[in-house]
Amino acid sequence: MAHKDPHSCWTFGSAQITHIDFDLTADFKTRTLSGSAVYRFSKPLENSLELDTRIIDVKGVFSGDGTSRKLEWSLGDETYLGRVLTIRRTENLTALRIEFATSPESAALQWLDPEQTAGKRHPYMYSQCQAILARSVFPCQDTPAVRFTYSVTLRVPADLTAVMAADRIEVKHEDGFTVCRFKMRHPIPSYLFALAIGNITSEKIGSCSSVFAEPEMVQAAAWEFSEVDAMIEGAEAVFGEYIWDNFNLLVMPPSFPYGGMENPTLTFLTPTLMAGDRSLVAVVAHELAHSWTGNLVTNATWEDFWLNEGWTVYAERRILERLYGIEFTHLQAVSGRNDLRAAFKNFGEDSPYTKLKTDLTGIDPDEVFSSVPYEKGFLFIVAVERAVGREAFDGFIRSYIRNFKFSSITTSQFVEYLTKQLPDAAKKVDLNRWIHEPGLPDSAPEFASGMIDDVRNVRVRWDQGERDLRAAVAHWNTHQIVLFLEELPTRLPEADCAALDNLWVAQTKNCEILLPFYCIAAGSSYRKVFPAIRDFLSTIGRGKYLKPLYRTLHENPETRALARELFEEYKDRYHSVGRLAVQRILEK
Repeated sequence: MAHKDPHSCWTFGSAQITHIDFDLTADFKTRTLSGSAVYRFSKPLENSLELDTRIIDVKGVFSGDGTSRKLEWSLGDETYLGRVLTIRRTENLTALRIEFATSPESAALQWLDPEQTAGKRHPYMYSQCQAILARSVFPCQDTPAVRFTYSVTLRVPADLTAVMAADRIEVKHEDGFTVCRFKMRHPIPSYLFALAIGNITSEKIGSCSSVFAEPEMVQAAAWEFSEVDAMIEGAEAVFGEYIWDNFNLLVMPPSFPYGGMENPTLTFLTPTLMAGDRSLVAVVAHELAHSWTGNLVTNATWEDFWLNEGWTVYAERRILERLYGIEFTHLQAVSGRNDLRAAFKNFGEDSPYTKLKTDLTGIDPDEVFSSVPYEKGFLFIVAVERAVGREAFDGFIRSYIRNFKFSSITTSQFVEYLTKQLPDAAKKVDLNRWIHEPGLPDSAPEFASGMIDDVRNVRVRWDQGERDLRAAVAHWNTHQIVLFLEELPTRLPEADCAALDNLWVAQTKNCEILLPFYCIAAGSSYRKVFPAIRDFLSTIGRGKYLKPLYRTLHENPETRALARELFEEYKDRYHSVGRLAVQRILEK
């Protein structure tokens, strides 16, 4: 394959890692993981091997042929991708061992003090390797095109435990450590390597599911996410058998930068989903859907990211349609389209980053992370479904998953397969316009439902000056409230802000409702809630909330200084992914 991943030194067709055996120790005093990794390859190596690294302290490299021969190695120049580790005299080797330690500044690992956790008594560490951060945990071929199995022996402080996106096959206490052993038997790309260490316990919530969390949160989490079996059943009805053995959930500390991360067998979830009414569990459906679209069939490079996320938003909404009905999912689709419009506005309608297939040469994928691959990708998949009908499209879904299972594909491979399997869709849908041109086609799918109509009708009453709307909205669900708020201007009179505050915000801790209101308050200089905004930004690390709120504060001349003040005060509480995203906003 001629295609080259611009974010990795690995080249298609060369020897690739097939299995890694890790032996690691976690040190909270130095904030490092250290130990060794034995790598096995798909074919004998040539005279040198290159691996991706980022601020990794390489201690030594040895042959894995039984002789433990020392190998020559060097690190290349520093770039935004890190430093390439070149290992020499590797000809004919099929295995080698690297001794290394991570840096306290590892971009993938966040080490938390006890006061940053729910229990306030024990430290915590977790990883977030998507998109190209696994190279700051261990030397690797850090591209989604390379998949490998792995085993891990992990030593952690005796009063803590470890969990991973793998089967935990043994836990024992030895020499003052808790020693945990893990095994991942299915091949995964490096960005799905995941671990967490802390005071973590679990509760069973489904036939193949448990929720893991700190003891202070685990009971509430078990209740919040108890619908997981119904989600799995709905997903299997559309996409086929769930093959990952377990679908466990780990509720993360508040600094976690995403709503969820689909690490196989152990999905990571933000605690902001725990609204107390199960209203935000769509994220669980999304991460479950990744078990097929992403973890099973994976984008070959981050330029093809929409193949993961557009498909998964579509899959998520198919799952939720079975649980809650089509009106609910159409409401979500309209809200998603609003997110897409916001992304188009931030990038510019004609920006190349509003394409599905992107050119990211020289660009860190996190720098242009947005809702475009999610929501434009979703709309494209719906357009294809509507072109051929759901029955035919469901057959295509099954064949697509079956044909590309455990492989990583490019956009061109997807188009070739779609054109072959659904030639009518390829004729009816302008594939080039959707995939390779910016913005949204005029023919993009539209969505309607009574829930949406209800929101729009109340909006008319609001625009006509009516503010006593409590009776009209008493039956609304969270997503209707969010749709109403996000479609209001971000600059309103103080009286209107107060009316919204009294109507919904004063009675809720639901972050999905708080965010659009806080953006309105920030854009309107509604100072009454500035202390609440300060508290929100001091405790929440989810990028979905940080970016729009900091952006609104930054764009309002009256609050620009406040945005910088808050970021300087709280930036060390955010994971590197969230911190850099906000920093880019404030530097504009």
